Amino acid sequence: MERRLPEVYMDGTNRELIERYLDCYNEKSVDRMLDLFAEDVVFESVSNTTGVIRTTGKEELRRLARRSVEYFEQRRQAPVSWVIDDTHVAVEIDYWCRLAQDLPDGHKAGAEMRLRGASFFTIQDGRIAKLVDYV
Repeated sequence: MERRLPEVYMDGTNRELIERYLDCYNEKSVDRMLDLFAEDVVFESVSNTTGVIRTTGKEELRRLARRSVEYFEQRRQAPVSWVIDDTHVAVEIDYWCRLAQDLPDGHKAGAEMRLRGASFFTIQDGRIAKLVDYV
């Protein structure tokens, strides 16, 4: 039985923005995804196995996102719970992927991976200004 936490606060605009981001991410649609970000976006991915990856600006994020999609045959981020206010969204995420190629850490092409993480978004002027992922 999957445990679902209640949604603490609902703001349709911010939630819809993040739902569009998740759809684009899952579809590996990099250009559509990047349309949702501010030009000076800050992105950080914090992992207990690979450390911190940080980009500043939409073009750096574009390069990282384009490289990243090549690793996955399929990938999916599914929201588990949300906390939303006027300028921030926090989402607990179930992550699943099937690898398209071998990874440096030893995972092989075709392998499926499942992770639980959290993503923290800062929203400014209707765009994602900062995204920090923890996995």
